[in-house]
Amino acid sequence: MSLETSDSGLNQVNLGHLKYLAGLAAQPAGSWNGFYRTPVEGMNFGLRFQIAFSGYALFGLARLTPAYRAVYTTGLAALIEKMAHPDTWAYWFRGAARSLAQAGAETKPAGSLRTALEFTHSRLGLGGAIPLDPCQQGNIQYSAHLASLLGFYEMLSGDDRFDQEGLTLTAQANGQSFSFKYTHTSLAERIHQQMQDSHFGGACCEPGRAYAACNNHACISNLLHDRLHGTHLAEVNLRWAEWIKNRMLTGGMKGGLPLPAPNGLLSVAYMPDLHLPIPVSFNLTDAWGLSFMAAWDPDTASKIYPRFRKRLKKGPHNSLYLGSVRPNESAEISSVGLNTAFAAVFAREMGDRATFERLLAWADQQLDSATGENGECYYQAKPAAYITALLALAQALPGGGGGLRSLLAWQPDFEAPYLAEVSGGVDVTAAEWDGQALKIRLEGTPGAPAELKFGNLAFQPEVIVQGIKVETNKEGLESDSGEGELTLKLALPAGATEIILSQL
Repeated sequence: MSLETSDSGLNQVNLGHLKYLAGLAAQPAGSWNGFYRTPVEGMNFGLRFQIAFSGYALFGLARLTPAYRAVYTTGLAALIEKMAHPDTWAYWFRGAARSLAQAGAETKPAGSLRTALEFTHSRLGLGGAIPLDPCQQGNIQYSAHLASLLGFYEMLSGDDRFDQEGLTLTAQANGQSFSFKYTHTSLAERIHQQMQDSHFGGACCEPGRAYAACNNHACISNLLHDRLHGTHLAEVNLRWAEWIKNRMLTGGMKGGLPLPAPNGLLSVAYMPDLHLPIPVSFNLTDAWGLSFMAAWDPDTASKIYPRFRKRLKKGPHNSLYLGSVRPNESAEISSVGLNTAFAAVFAREMGDRATFERLLAWADQQLDSATGENGECYYQAKPAAYITALLALAQALPGGGGGLRSLLAWQPDFEAPYLAEVSGGVDVTAAEWDGQALKIRLEGTPGAPAELKFGNLAFQPEVIVQGIKVETNKEGLESDSGEGELTLKLALPAGATEIILSQL
């Protein structure tokens, strides 16, 4: 796939990624065509991760067409529905089997090492005493991603329905129905409270274990809620950042932490009941933990990046990849494709263009890149949706670095003129208001009819199509106007269609 990237507008690869991800999202909530259905949903290839990172990629792509948001907000809303679907969090029911057998009686969150052992047993189908509610306690591997998707949706759409109306998680088991309702605020506050109450500043991703990778998304959830609602949840992030630097880095910031994990950079997880980091490190959790740490703690991530860069291996034709050992691949802890995709995000976030291009070259050579009949661009190596989403996000970020961090503060201008809707079969590859004119670029079948609806037009626009000023209702261009609105109907010419609506 092309290495071309831009900070405004979609190139053909960006567009192909958008088509692929939007297509996955558009299925009914319980349909999973194109998603990898792992036999071990509790591990790292689970649906929750495929869904969440697809949403993050859509948000990253949306920034490239800030004056056209419909396809992205529709996709994010659909992914939230998929995240809420019981298939996505069914792995947690296995962990809550003992509670389910108690006919829905409320179970207090269990702490202690016993809980961690029960959760391990639950993965073997033996049950475990953990909360029924997948967002109640000790499952930020799910709840933090759900909260982040809710935050990104409101950031992009300005629609606060998930904070006003909320969403309900429902499932059935043992002949009973269970439901758990959350708003964006109540979910974000539940995650924050777990971080606040812990002695280490983070939250458990599964009972008895707090992973550095998962806690990135708890920190991101805090930042998004603060940005949207003026809260101060992210103040707790500092405690977790200090804990990582002092307790979970192999070698620490200054080489002083004697963790017996010589082959990696981060302890895979902290065990709060034992007050110990797990003395194991994986390439996946290093790459994931550090790349998304850069979104909320860029200084620490930047300092560790040179050490991470040395972990990359040379592939064919001067490409680079991040390896994965066979036992981890068999257990679906990691894969070389997934590791490399996270590494590409990290390199992109650090502004290391040369390394990013070499990682992307390896992905294109080794991960079965494909193009669908409608122009979708994706990778077929499992888990396909997950890998494609990460590489789509990486290519949507600005080349100079800092793109993940800036995404957490970016919102479109909801008062500016924008393209509200476009008819099916027409692709929008550029949409931007520069303060004087709304500039749109379309692609589609030559001669095909296109209908565009614009909003927030506080002026009577001059319409220019393909560099020629046109009068509405003439020259094959029709218009219908309402207050602040305009609908244009035209036949697409050959090639890209440039439309400018400017103030007279």
